Amino acid sequence: MPQRILEYKEVAGKVVEKVTLTNEEDWHMLTVRFTDKTQLGFQIKMRLEASPELTDWKTGDGKSLKQYPLVRERRFEDM
Repeated sequence: MPQRILEYKEVAGKVVEKVTLTNEEDWHMLTVRFTDKTQLGFQIKMRLEASPELTDWKTGDGKSLKQYPLVRERRFEDM
């Protein structure tokens, strides 16, 4: 199971100079730059994820009939 909280101890105590978010069509990056001219960057990769569900709306209450396994986008690096 993936960790839910990750710590980056190498940056503890550093003073933040600025935080930037790059939101280009093919590049997403969160960058924390420190006053000592180092930076911690997080490249953000968007992924497709779908939760298929068969629902009966005949009575108007949206009764769930079946939930299917989660579908995740497959990328070249996943193979």
